[in-house]
Amino acid sequence: MPLQMKRVVCAETLKHHNNHTAGRTSVEMRTRLIVCIVIALLAGCASMGILSSAESEFETGLGFFNRGQYDEAIPYFTKAIELDVNYVNAYIYLGRSHLNMGRWAQAIQPLRTAYRLSPSKTQGEVLNFLIDALLGAAVSDFKNGNFSGAIGYLKEGLGLDSGSKKILSQLVAVLIAQGRELLTQGQVRDAITSFSEAIRLSPERGDAYLGLARAFFKEGDLLKALDAVEKALRVDPSNSDAELLKKELKIMP
Repeated sequence: MPLQMKRVVCAETLKHHNNHTAGRTSVEMRTRLIVCIVIALLAGCASMGILSSAESEFETGLGFFNRGQYDEAIPYFTKAIELDVNYVNAYIYLGRSHLNMGRWAQAIQPLRTAYRLSPSKTQGEVLNFLIDALLGAAVSDFKNGNFSGAIGYLKEGLGLDSGSKKILSQLVAVLIAQGRELLTQGQVRDAITSFSEAIRLSPERGDAYLGLARAFFKEGDLLKALDAVEKALRVDPSNSDAELLKKELKIMP
């Protein structure tokens, strides 16, 4: 076979091979593209199914909530959260359900999450519910003698709303009550810490200075006790208990 003819045959063979390879590559690419599209569609459908299920659970719970059946609503809100962990309204209404039944401590965690997930423009409303839960839990713990629990809730509330006079007042009152309780138990140093914190938060509280004076007196530090009781009288000159303690301190050797 002449050389020129061999070259033509080789060229034709190579061209056929390239066309076959290109065709096969094109088929493979189309197949891969179809597979990717199918996977994306299936994932989207699954996501839509989960979202739809979460919304369905929430709507059922909301129906119970609106009828005042809070205990019945809770499982549906809980299930909605299980299906969609970012479902803000489910957290809000789960917390509100517990609030409406006076379950303050149980309301706190879902409302914390709702506050964290909420956009800034709607955080204010969620914050009000969370503060209500924290205050309720604090009062409940205080009544049960759990001063540290009450203080923890109130400090969290004050951290969220530093300008709240109501939270500040309750926190100072609990600190003073805790200081008195610690003093009766002989835990003088802890009592001093509690009274001192109350004074730091609210320097105009004469009863906090009086408690501090009694704690220093019990510890044997008469100079600090006298200083504290004089401050108590400056804040509240009509405080007869402070006046009596001052007279007692004055006659001490």
